[in-house]
Amino acid sequence: METAPPFETTLPLARPGGDPAVTHERRVEAPGRALVALLHRYTGETEIAGSHVTGDMTVGEIAADLPITIGPLSFDGTTLRMRGSDFDADAADQYAAHLARCTDPSATVRDMEILTAEETERMLVAWNQTDEPVPAPYFHERVAEIAEATPDAPAVVWPGGTITFRELDADANRLANRLTRLGVRRGDRVGTCFPRGPESLIAQLACFKTGAAAILLDPDFPADRVQFMIVDGEAKLTLTMDAHRDMVTGHVVTLDGDDWRLEPPAPINSVVGPDDLIHICYTSGSTGKPKAVMVRHGAARNLIYSMRTICGVTPSSRGTWLAAPGYGMVEVECFSVLAAGAPVHIPEPSVVTSPEWLRDWLVGSRITHTLLMKAMCERLWSLDWPAETALRNIRICGERVQSWPLDLPFHVFNLYGSAEATVVATCDITELGQQLGERERARRLPPIGRPTPNVRTYVLDESLKPVPPGVVGELCVAGESLSSGYLNRPEATAEKWVSHEVGTLYRTGDLARFWTDGSIEIVGRTDNQVKVRGNRVHLGEIEVVIAAQPGVGQAAVLAKKDASGDTRLVAYVEGDPSIRDLRRTLAKLLPSFMVPSAYVVGRFPLTTNGKIDRNALPEPPKERPDVDSPYEEPRTDVEHTLREMWSTTLDLDGIGVKDNFFDLGGDSMRAAALTDRIRARFATDADIDDLFDDPTIERMAVAIAAK
Repeated sequence: METAPPFETTLPLARPGGDPAVTHERRVEAPGRALVALLHRYTGETEIAGSHVTGDMTVGEIAADLPITIGPLSFDGTTLRMRGSDFDADAADQYAAHLARCTDPSATVRDMEILTAEETERMLVAWNQTDEPVPAPYFHERVAEIAEATPDAPAVVWPGGTITFRELDADANRLANRLTRLGVRRGDRVGTCFPRGPESLIAQLACFKTGAAAILLDPDFPADRVQFMIVDGEAKLTLTMDAHRDMVTGHVVTLDGDDWRLEPPAPINSVVGPDDLIHICYTSGSTGKPKAVMVRHGAARNLIYSMRTICGVTPSSRGTWLAAPGYGMVEVECFSVLAAGAPVHIPEPSVVTSPEWLRDWLVGSRITHTLLMKAMCERLWSLDWPAETALRNIRICGERVQSWPLDLPFHVFNLYGSAEATVVATCDITELGQQLGERERARRLPPIGRPTPNVRTYVLDESLKPVPPGVVGELCVAGESLSSGYLNRPEATAEKWVSHEVGTLYRTGDLARFWTDGSIEIVGRTDNQVKVRGNRVHLGEIEVVIAAQPGVGQAAVLAKKDASGDTRLVAYVEGDPSIRDLRRTLAKLLPSFMVPSAYVVGRFPLTTNGKIDRNALPEPPKERPDVDSPYEEPRTDVEHTLREMWSTTLDLDGIGVKDNFFDLGGDSMRAAALTDRIRARFATDADIDDLFDDPTIERMAVAIAAK
């Protein structure tokens, strides 16, 4: 009999690398059209085995009653056969069970109930048994308890000194009393613009004590962006340091300039509840302006409890603060450590630019718990580690993890979350990788694991109905971790926070799937949000800023992987702009991780409905971009070698010895990687400051010779 043409897609639950001698056979009385309908529900494809299918069609309308062979799967209307090299027995059982439920010819494909009641209960209920009691004190109340119980215990350790819990709480009380005298009350919002350091924590605690929410600001952001956040967040006033006073707007109190320490250290007893706001965290927005997430005290308390218990943080632990201060990661990294009565250690800023330096600092400072973005963490775990390190675990976040950490003297916990839902799920990928073994690790990427305490997770289709294990849907979150929505953005809040039979759901926009054991794997995004150097970026925000510049007609931004696997932003521009001027302007308007590293000027290809055909946009050219410096060839062997290393790092050709590394699209992560390679190639102890004081090949060659 005739066989339908191949079906070109990835079938759910495929597990390549199994036993090719095994064939899983399941007896199912169903027509071929039922299998086509099922595969449409599984994959979303519309051309399957020669049949066109949509969700509105009935099973009887699908034209496929012939025997079907689709790669590793075949079906003759009575027997379903699946190759063991591609599917396991559980997958065969699931396909057969669901296929048997697709035989009603009058049922529309979209409305077919393919899940059994038991499967639905398992995914909606059994995999979400996460209820746990959480201790009552909120974060600032917990710090006050520790200050009374162990007043001399160190709270924050940084290159400039140490502050104890008693000093931390007393200073927070003094500042809270000053804020109260300035009219700050429960429900207000206060800007906090600080680098990593004790002043930032004092400022935040003072806000919490008055019942106000802290607007998290980063002094490394462009001043216009910081000022927008202050105005948009309706800050009553802003706390900062004298060095950053010019960046902020409105009423300002500087912690190193004002006399707030003259206030009494008497506690402020403003009552807060779980729905009062603790933080205002700004994220990238599709309108060209960042949007503010309103984080609840209840969500933060649950997060802090989750991190303490999952990671085993105790008073004898030592944590870190490495994440940028303008995001809610301070709750994940610092608050969970401080709430255990343990100190937070802050290194010199240069330490976090090199995996080797960071490893040595972690070991030398006897750090037990830390949190790192994916790019740095994967570099770190590839290094040699002393067996006697005090480090117990690293929490990795920011992007999809694509390799397994093995043979390490500590564990790596994969975290998944967002400002909108704090930490949603976690997985000890070190332990899981050891359990799976080499063959199974080769079949799958590290998952994000299971939901954290008092959080519930669901993988749903467009109608917000659960999809089978292995099938891709949108990850949705419910439970205590949810924030209150977006500040002054009711339409955006209503789009993301929706009512459901299980309660209020936050639609993450992440594509995910359950594996048969209940673990969750992230697959991609429903929109064009990406992670760059651990920061979530909405490409539309960058596009809006580029399109507003002189000479630009339209703009598109894509995220592409470079040769080392890191995310690289590429800007496509219609018009006649000066790329040099455009790059300079973007550096003033956007954080460094949002500035594209490559630019392509030309007319956009369009789809049939007139939209930019992003899939048809060309790869960025590898030739040297338009920069200020005149082109000059290398003259010495060292300069020739350095140019080869720059070309590999930046994925560019034709670099001149006077070109600036950052003008060519370099960033801090690439600078750190290049520094490591230079030190190894030239056997020099030159550090990143030596090499990037004047970041040209010419000056680097001089710095290498001087060492």
